[in-house]
Amino acid sequence: QILSVTCDNASNNNVMVENLAAEVPAFGGATSHMRCFLHTVNLIAKSLIRKFDVTKKEADKALDEPE
Repeated sequence: QILSVTCDNASNNNVMVENLAAEVPAFGGATSHMRCFLHTVNLIAKSLIRKFDVTKKEADKALDEPE
């Protein structure tokens, strides 16, 4: 018996859950698909950090400019 499947948010996992539901009648399908919360938090954190990333070239240029 499979209670749930926990995996990241990749679209291929949606297909896996659909196929698993077709093969195992007792499996709940999409209602039993648990997306990993920490993976979601990681994606959000990376997205936020990326907003503040400055390339070395941009940093050097900003430091070389007179005030």
